[in-house]
Amino acid sequence: MPHDGMIAMDDDATQDSTPFPAPERLGGVLPREPETTGAWLHVVSAATVPTLSRAVFELAARFLARGERVVLLDGAPRLRLHERFDREARWGVLDALSGALPLLGLVQDAGRLGLYLLGHGMPAGPADWSRLTVVLDEARPYFGRAVLALDPDAPEVIGRALAGFHLEGWWPQGSREARRVAGIGGRLGIQFSDLSLDSMLTPRLDALDARVWALAAPPVTEPEAVPTELQAQPTIASPVAAAESEVLEGEPGVRERLRFLMWSRQTGSQDERTIGAAASAPDEPGTT
Repeated sequence: MPHDGMIAMDDDATQDSTPFPAPERLGGVLPREPETTGAWLHVVSAATVPTLSRAVFELAARFLARGERVVLLDGAPRLRLHERFDREARWGVLDALSGALPLLGLVQDAGRLGLYLLGHGMPAGPADWSRLTVVLDEARPYFGRAVLALDPDAPEVIGRALAGFHLEGWWPQGSREARRVAGIGGRLGIQFSDLSLDSMLTPRLDALDARVWALAAPPVTEPEAVPTELQAQPTIASPVAAAESEVLEGEPGVRERLRFLMWSRQTGSQDERTIGAAASAPDEPGTT
């Protein structure tokens, strides 16, 4: 059942032939950015492990750039996300599902400010995915966003556990055919939107750092253009230039008289200063 546009059957698995306008079809979602959504949980999947790793890093970078604390949950047995951060493999999601240990005792610092990892884990028995929402509710007070990575053949029980949970689903842009073949949207009841990975070419920590800095950097603003009417106005540098700017080009004699007048005023001012200085000078000693 759809929930805030998050929980819905993917159109790749539907057989209904009823025509709908393209934007209203399930799976025909208008493009949006993960960081601008209100969902706390973001489910991501991909057809291959390298692509899924890139998608996880891209989502993490987008949230970290906004100053949010992020926890990555490795729900894909083949992903081995802990190796990307050089962390332990034995503590993780499956251990949290068993309920034997508290979540905060299993979460590992991923080595980047604000980024934490809950690996896949190595439990003694089968995973109880029905407790997934219990684990998520335990994590929610401590993290601003959660990214849950799943294999494309993730079991249907995960979808049932997340039914009614406010979330966003993401799949790498340009690989809808692989998603259709996997049938993950219809199996889990999650509508997956396209996620661009053009800026995350390699799932490495240096690439993550570079992506965070690029997203957090303020945009470069171009200098304001000077209006054309202001560009056409002449710059007045002196009284002579101001007087000359008012003279018509067809009257050169007037221009010469103005120059002579300005020169006369300047000469007269200098003479007056010289005479005044001489008149105010004190008499020399011994003179009457």
